Amino acid sequence: MPTKTLILCSALVLGLAAPAVAQNAAPEAKTPDPVAQALRERGEAYRHAPDEKQDPQEQRTTNALNAEILDQNDLAEMRDRANQAEYAKAQAEYQAELARVEAERQRIDAENAENQARYQAEQERYARVRADWEACNKGDRSRCTPQ
Repeated sequence: MPTKTLILCSALVLGLAAPAVAQNAAPEAKTPDPVAQALRERGEAYRHAPDEKQDPQEQRTTNALNAEILDQNDLAEMRDRANQAEYAKAQAEYQAELARVEAERQRIDAENAENQARYQAEQERYARVRADWEACNKGDRSRCTPQ
């Protein structure tokens, strides 16, 4: 029984001490290479050779390709900025056109309301004149218009 207790206590102490030891361990100085990680995930091996161990021609080719990629990235970024500026300009023009169209719509609505009010007033005047004329024809001389 004491042996089991000793083993359990040892396991408990080691279990509790392991996280503390792991926290005191120095952090890994090397950041993982994303290319190597992607290749490992695909089941391929990748080992970055130091530059001095690479073929000079291969290194020149790699540097030229990298420079070309950087130039293409710069060009793409400039195009993107130009496109964003063009989009912002088009958006501002669109908003200005929307405002102009809305102002025109409001002007037309006001004009229509004014015309509708005039029409309604003219309809009411006509109805009164007609009612007076009909009453005059039926004999109500007070509603006849003087000639």
